Amino acid sequence: MQPPPQPPRPAESRWLRPSRYGLTLANGVTAIRVVLVPFIAIAMLNQRFDQAFWMMIAAGASDAVDGYIARAFGHKSLVGAYLDPMADKLLLLTTFGILTYEGHLPVWLMGLVLARDIAIVVTVAAFTLMKRPGLRMQPLFISKLTTFAQVALVLVVVANLAFALEWGSLVVGFIWAVAAATAASWVAYFLEGLRALRTAEARPSA
Repeated sequence: MQPPPQPPRPAESRWLRPSRYGLTLANGVTAIRVVLVPFIAIAMLNQRFDQAFWMMIAAGASDAVDGYIARAFGHKSLVGAYLDPMADKLLLLTTFGILTYEGHLPVWLMGLVLARDIAIVVTVAAFTLMKRPGLRMQPLFISKLTTFAQVALVLVVVANLAFALEWGSLVVGFIWAVAAATAASWVAYFLEGLRALRTAEARPSA
């Protein structure tokens, strides 16, 4: 029995059609986040924290929009897979670094955040160079939770500076929450790395 004919798909706008280079509208929205980073940095260095805050909100909105476009229109791509987390990390480390440089965040927290990120990157790079089948670390939920906590801390600190909200106690609470989440994420990825190594060693060689 023949399946019923499917209705024709509506013509896709050329703005929603991936280019021959694999570039998509979602990637373009992500690129807006990258472009905003130097403007946010300049605003923060010039003590224009109100401008920095609203640009950071716009950057966060672009993160939500590009994710929606990628899912709704099937625009997931290799470019986007690298560009999206790179844009997030660039924005986060830039704002974190400036707030630390200006004394609004403790140096030890910046050191903890950097050490954790470097450890994960080095481990993934080492696993890639080992070229062993099945040797890969799975992304962990606690990593997303840590990133969310770090972003929330930056927004709280910038909003406090921009609008004189007197959130001193809240900022301190967020600092310790970020420290705990970052340390827990580091430990979780260390254990995940050990698990990946044991799994790869247990695989019979071809």
